[in-house]
Amino acid sequence: MNEVIDILKKVGAILSEGHFVGTSGLHFDTYVNKDFLYPHTKETSSICRLLAEKYKYENIEVVVGPALGGIILSQWVASHLSEIYDKEVLGIYTEKSQDGGQMFTRGYGEYLKGNKRVLVVEDIITTGGSILKTIQAVKEIGGNIVGACALVNKNKDLDKNMFGVPFDSLINLYVDTYNAGVCPLCVKGIPINTNVGHGKKYLEALKQL
Repeated sequence: MNEVIDILKKVGAILSEGHFVGTSGLHFDTYVNKDFLYPHTKETSSICRLLAEKYKYENIEVVVGPALGGIILSQWVASHLSEIYDKEVLGIYTEKSQDGGQMFTRGYGEYLKGNKRVLVVEDIITTGGSILKTIQAVKEIGGNIVGACALVNKNKDLDKNMFGVPFDSLINLYVDTYNAGVCPLCVKGIPINTNVGHGKKYLEALKQL
């Protein structure tokens, strides 16, 4: 969807021809920096409106996203769906658990009980780990997941069946990813970006080896 790409480029959220490290530890040359989008409320609202429009016929009751980025998404998408439906749609989020999963805290899981119709939202899909853990957390509570949607899917090899629910994204921006040991960007000596992503943490961890 060109409109999404245009908005992301406008706010400087698409960085290319670099060397980045994601939360998964994978290396890649193109980074979609959601943190450059979220300060711009008009642009964030516009993108979330597009996401809400995809599900306007699904009678969504609760929108769930993983912290941190998913907090903003769940609120905006729920707000737009509330306007579309002319009734309240709730926006809640999961947080990381000690075992590396996602869980509901603050009593938010109570809002899912009663077989509520749920939309799970995520910003960027690289491996799909965060959204999968969020889906699992919703299922454990008993929510009825109508769909899961990301702003950007970067994984061309993503098996959409892995989520066990209907999955979609606003745009596909496929990016090759590499394990650190076989990263051609490392071989070429391209410096790792330490300003965005997890490059700084990755380099600090290397120093401790």
